[in-house]
Amino acid sequence: MNVVWFGLAEEIGMRGYLQPHLMSLGRTRALLLVGLVFATWHMPLIFIAPAQANFPTGNLLLFFPLFYGTVVAASFFFGYLRIYTGSIWPASIAHAVHNALWNSVGAFTLITASPLLVNVYLVGDFGLLILIGTVFGAIWVGHRFKSGMDQAQRSGAEVPRVAPVQPSVPAAPTR
Repeated sequence: MNVVWFGLAEEIGMRGYLQPHLMSLGRTRALLLVGLVFATWHMPLIFIAPAQANFPTGNLLLFFPLFYGTVVAASFFFGYLRIYTGSIWPASIAHAVHNALWNSVGAFTLITASPLLVNVYLVGDFGLLILIGTVFGAIWVGHRFKSGMDQAQRSGAEVPRVAPVQPSVPAAPTR
């Protein structure tokens, strides 16, 4: 259940607050900058937090490009969902699903002859296979929903507008 709350909290900050404020830079620049901020936001958690034992980094020359690449690609994927729907919920749900799946898949890769190679560089939260899958997912979502995102941005409808409901019964006159 924590994966839902952590994903929601991060998405409120990144896609709910930061992304709309950066959209004036253009879609690509905004999503790239949000991804870089989001990846940098995780650095204290990775290097300082007690959970570091469960989050091995291995060789930093391999770790940083894989980590930043995956987070930036995820920023495009989640950001496209945010733009297309005007809501942080699809991005939050996708983020929570990613976190939950990563935790589950990690259990299948614990027993291996090369845990660092498999769990960090190949199928870890930011492994090469996850990076490639996230890039393809972001490209697919970007192409699939491009016209809807363009339309949402042209209309300035970052958040869907809802017209107030008119009362069906006229209000009683006041004296």
